[in-house]
Amino acid sequence: MKHEIKTCQCEINDIDITFETIYSKPYISPGILKEIKNANVLLIPEENFRDDGDVLFPETTIEFYTYLKEKLPKDAIVDIAISNNDFQRIELHSDAVIVTTIIINSFLYNVMCSVIASYLYDLAKKYLKKTTELSAKVQIIVEETENKKSKIIKYEGPVSEVEKFLSSATKNIFKDEANDNK
Repeated sequence: MKHEIKTCQCEINDIDITFETIYSKPYISPGILKEIKNANVLLIPEENFRDDGDVLFPETTIEFYTYLKEKLPKDAIVDIAISNNDFQRIELHSDAVIVTTIIINSFLYNVMCSVIASYLYDLAKKYLKKTTELSAKVQIIVEETENKKSKIIKYEGPVSEVEKFLSSATKNIFKDEANDNK
């Protein structure tokens, strides 16, 4: 069965996931905790995808991780929230590119939008598809550094629209907190 996303589905919601809540997940072994605590861009797995307790990453995760390491500025520290031995990926054989969920510090959001869009455009070229023909699913958790509140930005739709949506989401992230501080 092929999974295609024909229309854009976009949303921004509050979420109770922060870097600290990730650190306490059962799949975080003590051996990697110190290392991942340095990250301000953390790739996190899908939990309980098929079975209770399974922890899986989309098939393009390693390629995406490598891309982020190459393209993000030096102040972006990228890591994967699992040990190499426990890393498992799932291949869905989908027509949609599923980008692994990431949690980032808010100061990196704008640059992350561009890098994700660039990554997806490059994949479209690799797959010999137009960006209007290739669909993507992106989830970014943005933690506001000062008050430790998080928002999740979800996008499902054509690659051609991902940067526009993610960039426009900037004005909605933490707008409530900005109004509270006035």
